[in-house]
Order: sequence, then C-alpha cells, then structure tokens
Amino acid sequence: MTWEEIAKAKKASVDDAIPSEWRLEKNPTANKVRNVGEYLDETLPARENSITSCTVTELAGKISRGELSAIEVTKAFCHRAALTHQLTTCCSEIFFERAYKKAEELDEYFKKNGKTVGPLHGVPISLKDQVNLEGIDSAIGYVSLVNKPKNKDEVSNIAKILENAGAVFYVKTTTPMAMMSGCTSSNIYGYTYNSYNRLLSSGGSSGGEGALIGARGSPLGFGTDIGGSIREPSCFHGLYGLRGCSNRLPYCNVTNSFAHAPVLASVIGPMAWDLDDLKLVTKLIIDSEPWMDDPKVPPIPWREVTDYPKKLCFAFVSDDGAARPHPPIERALQMCKDALVAQGHEVIDWEPPVSFIECRDLGASIYGADGYKEIADECAKSGEPIVREVMVLAGNGTDLPIGCSHVHEHWEQNKLRYEYQQKVDKYWKSTAQQTSTGRPVDAIITPLWETCSFKCEDIDMFSSAYSSTFNILDYAAVTTPVTTADKTLDSKDETYTPISDHDRAIHEYYDPELFHGTPVGLQVVTPRYEEERAIYLSGKLRDALSERR
Repeated sequence: MTWEEIAKAKKASVDDAIPSEWRLEKNPTANKVRNVGEYLDETLPARENSITSCTVTELAGKISRGELSAIEVTKAFCHRAALTHQLTTCCSEIFFERAYKKAEELDEYFKKNGKTVGPLHGVPISLKDQVNLEGIDSAIGYVSLVNKPKNKDEVSNIAKILENAGAVFYVKTTTPMAMMSGCTSSNIYGYTYNSYNRLLSSGGSSGGEGALIGARGSPLGFGTDIGGSIREPSCFHGLYGLRGCSNRLPYCNVTNSFAHAPVLASVIGPMAWDLDDLKLVTKLIIDSEPWMDDPKVPPIPWREVTDYPKKLCFAFVSDDGAARPHPPIERALQMCKDALVAQGHEVIDWEPPVSFIECRDLGASIYGADGYKEIADECAKSGEPIVREVMVLAGNGTDLPIGCSHVHEHWEQNKLRYEYQQKVDKYWKSTAQQTSTGRPVDAIITPLWETCSFKCEDIDMFSSAYSSTFNILDYAAVTTPVTTADKTLDSKDETYTPISDHDRAIHEYYDPELFHGTPVGLQVVTPRYEEERAIYLSGKLRDALSERR
C-alpha cells in the first residue's frame, strides 16, 4: 500500500469506530458553528450535559456514592467525544467498546464490594496519542507507525498508575507529525481545529487534547511539553495545564520523538478545565511513588503548600521583546495585575539578564541538533512527505537542514543552557531587593503566545518565545484561564508603531471579529521542582480574578 492509502485507511478506521447513531449527517461549517461546546450543550440530552459538566472530583464523588454508574458516565463522555471529533478531528484512536467493558467491570466491582477501586473509579481520562496502551497504536503523526499496536510490556507507566486508580480510557488524541509543531497537523488526520473557535488552530503538539477537553469531551487528559505543547493548547482552550519539571511525572514507556535526547527533554502533565482536578491527579501520580518504577523520576514526594505568606509578589512580563501581544492578552495581563493588587498582593516587572529570544533560539538549536534526521528517516520508511508545519519549525519551511551537529557542539548547547539557568536563578533570587515582602517574587506571570490562536495555515508567522523559555530554564508552569477575546473591549491600537517587520506582521494579524470568544490564558511560573507551588499560586490568581467578576 502507498502511504496515502495507509493514511486514508487509518483515518477511516477511527471515524468508523463512532457508532452510526452518533454520526453527524452533515457537518456544520465553522462559520455556522464556531464553538463546539456551546453547540453540543444545545443539541445533547440534558442528562448527558449534566454529567459532562462535572469535574473529575464531582464525578468520582457521585460514582462512589452510587449516584452515577461508571458505564453511564463513560457513555456520556464517549458520545460527546465522538461529536467533538467530527467537528474538530481531535481523536487519533477511538475504542469505546473497550471502555464500556472496563466501566461495566468497575460497576460490578462496586456492586459486589460496596467501594471503589480507587480515587478515579469510573472517571474517563483521555490521553495524547503517544501514551502507550496495549493493543493500540502510538503513531504520533507518522504513517510508518500506523498499524503497529503496543504490547503489554510497552504500556506507559503513567497509564498504569491512572488505571490502577480506576480511570477509564476511551480515546487517544491527535498530535502533529513527530509532535514537533505548534499546530496539530499530520498526513493522517489533517488539521485539528480549536473547539472554541473552529476557524482557528487547536495549537500543538497536544492539540487534540486541548480541543477535546475544551469542548468537555473529556474532563481531564494528558499531554506532553518540550517547548509549550501542553501550555499552548491549554491557553487556546481556556484550560489549566501543568508543565512540570524534568521527570517529576513518569515518562517511562511514552512514545516520543528524540526520545533519549539528554539536553532538553519532554515532560508529561495533565490538562483540565478545573484546577482542583489538576492538583488531584498530579498528587495521585506523585503519591504512587513513580520513582520506584522509573529511574529518571526524582524521589520527591508531594509537598502540600501550607502556611504560605498572605502577601505575595508576582513579576509580570508584558512582551517577549519580539512582538507586542494582541489586545486580548494585554487586557488579560492588566486584569490579573488589578485583581492581585486588589487582594493586597504586589506586582513588579520581570527583567531577567537572559532574554526570551535568547532562550527561544537556544531551544530551536537543541531541537534541531540532529538536523531533524530522525524525522526524515521515519518519513522515508513510508514515503510520506514531511508536513509543512514541521518544516516551519526546522527553518525555511521548504526543507530540513539534514546534517547533524557534532557531539561537542551539542555539549556546548547544554553548557549554554546551564549558564542561562544560573543567570536567571540568580536574578530571581535578587528580586528580593525589589519587593516589599523581603522575599524573591513568588511567581512570574507571562503570556503563552502573541495571539489567542491563529489560522492553521499561518503557523509560519509565529515564533513565540514565552513557552520554550521555561523549557530551557526547566521551571514549573501552570496555564491559567483569564478571559475571552471580546471585539468590543479589545479594539486594535491603530496608533501603535511596530519595532520590526515581525512585530508589524503580528500587529496587523489581529482581527477582533475572528478572535471574538476565543479563550485568553496566561502562565504562572515557579522555580524548578515547585509544581505544588505553581498549582497553589495559579489558584490564588484564579480566586483573585473571581473576586473581581
């Protein structure tokens, strides 16, 4: 078979896994139905909407009290996921019958024993395509990896932890080819669209997760992040997403590109529309002592944040030095400042000795240390072309710079990263001299992207440094929803004088009508291995914003 035939058959097999009674007779256009979640709320039964509007904590509680069954909850999320997929192309694998069987087994256990198997008993959890499950592909956007299901010895450690806690897996979600793009696109599935605004991108590389959870086709899922791949889709869909530090959560047996690259590693983390759920699942995984099975995981137990000082200080970033953020993002920054100050907290500017641009450029050089040879070699196995979105990341959008760096050059990249980390750590410590608390700033708050999203075909315009900077520094970060773009509040500043051609292009890209209603999120950043603190301070920001509404 040709690569085209394999790709077509794979996509068809996913679509065919949707029950016939759940298939849309006609897919409404994006202009007619922009917001998938709102559309589904209007068309699905009230009973199902009442289930899919519950948080993980609420679902687990209702199941444990016998108010809901695992099978009813699972079917409700399967139905919503099936419709969301047809409107956004967010699922890479659909296995509802397997999920029903698991849910029925859990219901039988509860009926027989009068208790649940664990804190996630009967709760559906979605997984990015690269998380391995027995008998299911982890193709990560490559035609060559289609129809190569994983065996039981290849199951991801994090999937085992979640399943042991009672989670029900029912879908895996789309990624861009090799997961190396801020726009989710592959030769198998095409584009994955934003479930809040189908005219725009879902982001990447965890774009399928973002679109699915954003439409409440999943209460919580897992993505990965090597340059913003959890945080970008989370911000684009109004979600909380945790980019933890290297190996804080177990990556063992998770399929990956550049899987064993030693200098800048990908991390895995949860994405959810409820912050308490994000904390619940992160704590659950850490409490399972994953370091006992994954030698890369540091033996750091969960450290509950207690007795934290009442007065906090947050450092804000207004832009990355390359392009002014769009009006909705600037308004979100001001909203956060005003809300925090109203709560008695302090805000200052973040002006580190290493720029976001320097960190972004170093990250790009590390990603391409092998000249993207791995991607070229994998595509050559099937004969498929490398998608344009990966070409954009690699450089000029037309070809890959095949030709590997020498090892000593790669070590120099690592040396430079280490130097950047030391400089910024030192600066963070020095902010104690600027705050009235007498402590260094408690967290940094920054945009995640210059825009609220973008049209899929326009990914080559963007080179956001807000996300990859914190991969270079290896800081913990939690995306935090703030507001949505509003065409009446977020008018274009026609008096602005751009500082460069790139800045001008980003400024001119803003269209109040196009972005109207699209979520606006920021990221709350804390020092290395302070995931608990990042989640706690994200909560402080959430609460402060809530008080202002």
